[in-house]
Amino acid sequence: MDLAQRQNKGWLNKNALEKVAETLSMSFIRVLEVATFYSMFNLEPVGKNYIQICRTTPCWLRGSNDLLKVAKEITGCELGQTSQDNEFTIVEVECLGACCNAPMIQINDDYYEDLDEKNFRELLYNLKDNKNIKKGSQIGRQSSNPKRNN
Repeated sequence: MDLAQRQNKGWLNKNALEKVAETLSMSFIRVLEVATFYSMFNLEPVGKNYIQICRTTPCWLRGSNDLLKVAKEITGCELGQTSQDNEFTIVEVECLGACCNAPMIQINDDYYEDLDEKNFRELLYNLKDNKNIKKGSQIGRQSSNPKRNN
């Protein structure tokens, strides 16, 4: 289903799900059960930049609510919606597995960690302007090493 979703601009329509079922010799309902259970599968079109904001406790305690406000402001869309220009979709997700570098988000397949309102705002503006954006830690942290105090 991941491959089918990637080939269908980030979402699974009925035709894609039927093709997966046929390819795997499974009933359509079984494929649909999996697609509706896991949040990684989208059953509606998504924007070019699929922004997943982690809302699990470490990210929430370190400011993920502030990131959500910035995302809404910059993209012009609400949580669970796609912007009018189809450039952005914003969703909240459970743990993305980088708790030590919280708060963090995932855009498409890439992680962006150690975010705050300022660097997240800059990241989104650069994305909006089709500029290169730095993946990973936004403060230069290596892996899950402790944050350096300057």
